[in-house]
Amino acid sequence: FFFFFFFFSASSPGETSQRMTDIFTGLICRPPRKQYTVEELGPAKFLIQEQMCVRRDMELCNRRQLKIKGSHYLPVHADTMQVTKPVPCVVYLHGNSGSRIDADDIVDSYLAVGIAVFSIDFGGCGLSEGDFVTLGWRERDDLECVLDYLSTNKDTACIALFGRSMGAATALLVASDDRYYHMIKGMVLDSCYTSVRQVLMELAHKYVGKVPLVPFASMVEKAVDLLREAVLQRAGFDLDSVNILQAARHCSSPVLFGHADDDQLVLASHTRNLFAEYGGQKDINVFEGDHNSIRPKQFQEQALAFLQKCFKETEEELEVEEDIKKAAAAAAEAAAAAAA
Repeated sequence: FFFFFFFFSASSPGETSQRMTDIFTGLICRPPRKQYTVEELGPAKFLIQEQMCVRRDMELCNRRQLKIKGSHYLPVHADTMQVTKPVPCVVYLHGNSGSRIDADDIVDSYLAVGIAVFSIDFGGCGLSEGDFVTLGWRERDDLECVLDYLSTNKDTACIALFGRSMGAATALLVASDDRYYHMIKGMVLDSCYTSVRQVLMELAHKYVGKVPLVPFASMVEKAVDLLREAVLQRAGFDLDSVNILQAARHCSSPVLFGHADDDQLVLASHTRNLFAEYGGQKDINVFEGDHNSIRPKQFQEQALAFLQKCFKETEEELEVEEDIKKAAAAAAEAAAAAAA
C-alpha cells in the first residue's frame, strides 16, 4: 500500500501527486516524534545489583544552537553519591523514531559492571529542539557535542558508541572524522544502512510488482529522485549525502556489527557490506529478528563483552604510556644528577 502510492506520486500530476510526495517526505524527515515525560526516565537515584547509581539529566547545545536533551547514568559511591574514579562511558544513539529512553535496553547491565551510559534525544526527536530528522547528516552535530562534553568530564575515562539504525549511521559518520576518531575506543552498530538511497531503492523494488504496467527501472529511479528533491526542499539536506559505506572505509575503531536476519526495512546485506569495507578491527553477528524486535540475549551479552574488552585494552595502553613517561622522567633525572 505504501509504495503503491509512492510510485503513483512519481507518475501522476496535480494535487494528488503533491499530497503523496508530502506524505512520504514526512515519513523520512519528520517521522512520529517519541512523546514522553522526564518522569518516565525513572528515579534519579537507584540500585543495580547493590551498586548505587544516579542519572544526571542535562541540556547540551550543538553547533546549530539547538538544545539537545541528554541523560548521564553513572555508578557512584553510596555515601558521597559521587563517582570514585573516572569510568568508561558508552554513548547510546537511538533510531529515527526513538529517544533517549531506548537506552534502557543497556543501562542496567552496563552500570552493573561499572560502565556509565550517556543517552540523548537527537535533534528533532524526543524532548530536544529541532523540526527534522536527517538520518545521520545533522545528527552528527548532536553526537559531536556529547563527545566534546565527555572529553572534559572528570568522571569519564574513555568513550565508546552504541548505535541503532540511524544512531549507528551517525556513529560511523563521526568515527570517520579526523577530529573525533581518536576519542572512540569501540563501537556496537546495530542495523546500520550503507546509504539512504540504497534503502529506498530496495524498498521500492520490493513493492514495484504491485503496480502493473509501470516501467520498472525508470519508475524506481524517478520516484527516489523525486523524494530526494522533496526532502531537500523541506528539510534542507540531500539524501545522497548520507553515504555511510564511504565513512566506514575511513574508520579505525574496533567495531561489532549486528543485524536481524529478517529486517525488511534495512536488509542485512547493508551490514554485511559495511563489515566487508570497514577499515578497522571488526566482528559481525546476524541474529534472528526484524528491524524493531528485542535483541537476543546472546547479542546483548556479546556487545557488552566486546566493549569491556575495548575499554580494558585502552586502560592497558594508558598504563604502558604512563610507565614510559615515568621511566623517561627517571632517566632524565638520573642524567641530570650524573652531570651535576
